[in-house]
Amino acid sequence: MIAIINLLTNIFITGTSIIGCATIINKVGKFFKIIEENKDDGFKLAFDNVMMESIDDMNKCVESMSTIASNINHIIFIFYDISVGNKFIRKNKDGKIIICGKTKIHSGYKDKIDELKNRVKKYEEELKKIKHKTNEEESVNNTSSENSIDSIISDDDFSMESENSK
Repeated sequence: MIAIINLLTNIFITGTSIIGCATIINKVGKFFKIIEENKDDGFKLAFDNVMMESIDDMNKCVESMSTIASNINHIIFIFYDISVGNKFIRKNKDGKIIICGKTKIHSGYKDKIDELKNRVKKYEEELKKIKHKTNEEESVNNTSSENSIDSIISDDDFSMESENSK
């Protein structure tokens, strides 16, 4: 892993060195071109022109670094929020990958959960009705079976009494 990091670092340093050398060559070329075109006051014009371009390039560099830093900070905060669980990555209806906050997901799920709770309540009510009906049927059956059991017991008692009396 360290070898890969060293390789990438060396490639980055070499690339910036090449770009820096090319920039210096361009600046020196412009400097000498302006000197050749203006024989009287060429050095002053060339120096002023090169310095103004260099200052403008530095301003652009600072603006670019500011933009890069703010975007990197934004990316770091997004990765942190995703890793902590404050934000989620998901696809929208069009199939695009988006990063959305917990509140959007929870509000969508909250509606679904409320709907499911209502369905469960209706199902429980239906179960209560069915249980109530079966309890009524069982009580009717139990009452009739108790009557038949009582009659059987009383018949048995009578038969037992008659056997005891003999």
